[in-house]
Amino acid sequence: MKRIINIKFLTALAVLLVMVSSCTKDFEAINTDKNNPSTDLAAPEMLLTNIIESSCDRTHEIFLGHEMGNCWVQHMAKVQYTDEDRYIPRASVINTSWNSFFVASGMDAATLYRVAAKKQNDNYMGVAMVMKVYITSVLTDLYGDIPYSEAWRGGIAEGGILSPKYDTQESIYRDIVKKLDTANTLLTVDGKEIAGDIMFGNDVLKWKKFANSLHMRLLLRMSSKDAAYVTAELTRMVGDPATYPVFESNDDNAQLVYLGSLPNNNPINENRKTRDDHRVSKTVIDMMWVNNPNMDYRVTVYANRPSAGGYWEGMPNGLTSAKALAYLGNGLSKTSKLGNYFTAAECPGVLMSYAELQFILAEGVQKGLITGAPKTAQEYYEAGIYGSYNQYADAIVANSEAFMTGTIDELAADYMENGGAGWDAANALERIATEKWLAMFEQGLQSWFEWRRTGYPALTPAEDGQNGGKIPVRVNYPSDEYATNPANVAAAVSVQGADDLNTKVWWNK
Repeated sequence: MKRIINIKFLTALAVLLVMVSSCTKDFEAINTDKNNPSTDLAAPEMLLTNIIESSCDRTHEIFLGHEMGNCWVQHMAKVQYTDEDRYIPRASVINTSWNSFFVASGMDAATLYRVAAKKQNDNYMGVAMVMKVYITSVLTDLYGDIPYSEAWRGGIAEGGILSPKYDTQESIYRDIVKKLDTANTLLTVDGKEIAGDIMFGNDVLKWKKFANSLHMRLLLRMSSKDAAYVTAELTRMVGDPATYPVFESNDDNAQLVYLGSLPNNNPINENRKTRDDHRVSKTVIDMMWVNNPNMDYRVTVYANRPSAGGYWEGMPNGLTSAKALAYLGNGLSKTSKLGNYFTAAECPGVLMSYAELQFILAEGVQKGLITGAPKTAQEYYEAGIYGSYNQYADAIVANSEAFMTGTIDELAADYMENGGAGWDAANALERIATEKWLAMFEQGLQSWFEWRRTGYPALTPAEDGQNGGKIPVRVNYPSDEYATNPANVAAAVSVQGADDLNTKVWWNK
């Protein structure tokens, strides 16, 4: 009997040891939440794809980029449901914009950087840094002071903070321009490969060019606050093109070429399938066509002719819905819709263009912020116009045959010679800013940011606009922040100024 008990005991013990061994061996796998994987398991190529698409989608989203940015800078106007055009933004859009850039695009960029650092892939790190800077710049230029140093840290276990403090825009700008210097160093053409890049096709050199072109945009934007620093930085970069390559043609444009169908079509294309409440602004049409001594041939691409017949006719900004519908007897049929180029499913979502960079360089040279540049301000200015015309080359040539035949460069030259866009040294800064405004058509947020900085062209506020008769110069903080982070948003308001549409951000004060 004793022997039988011992055998049973040993058998049970053996089974127990096997079970303990098995449990110990598989402990980590069993206790890993597969629905919440660590960054070690994240696929950098999938993160990058999502960062690019979500950033472009949000930037060109119909209510944010098109109705607020484009209407407030008077590229577009509303013919129905005109609240945004009258400076009455939707609280839901302000909330969604904040949450999308912070929680989606921005967090993905921060995660990509952490993943890339663990994988020791400098090129992914550089790309992540460029996109995070781009996203940060949009957020701070929209709202002013925002969470930055305590934002995007990941989950609580990774040091994340549920109620991050707000940083001043000045401190943010001074950091993100340095980040772009770092990104330029990290991005190495003969370094490790990247994948998932739906903007530049995994071309690291083009990411370097975007990093440095974006760097120049942000330096110019802060130039009124620290001209000495900006001069030193811009001069250093322009003087060393081998180290700091920038956009050289439209082939380098930072843009997402959308696909042909939902969910990968241009946001405006999807919106136009069921809506017809936007028209090209009278400000644009008058400048390009009605009051132009000849014409700006880009009008044939920017706008369609009215369905009622005739040539291009713009809609005044900020009318009540009743006035807009009654404009010229029938606002819907007698004013110009957005051109077919921009409503196509495949229309690119532009983050930054070669033409914009040329106007940045023109202004920098004209103001003395760049010394020793290889071109004059006039040469950069003219390169900006040629670049803008070439950006839409095929459509301009095809649509302008009734007015003038020729190559795209001949049409651009004719516009400068006869269309009121020739170099004017006495009014150079106004001319540069105005042509930049035209070249950045349908880049609503950036066009609005730049208009706020330069004040050109001179825009008349919306006829029936609210906001004290002033064009907005920022967006108020989202109601979500007042609900979830009240102490920090209140502290930001106490520093920055009243939380309304008229309080200027740091670089604009």
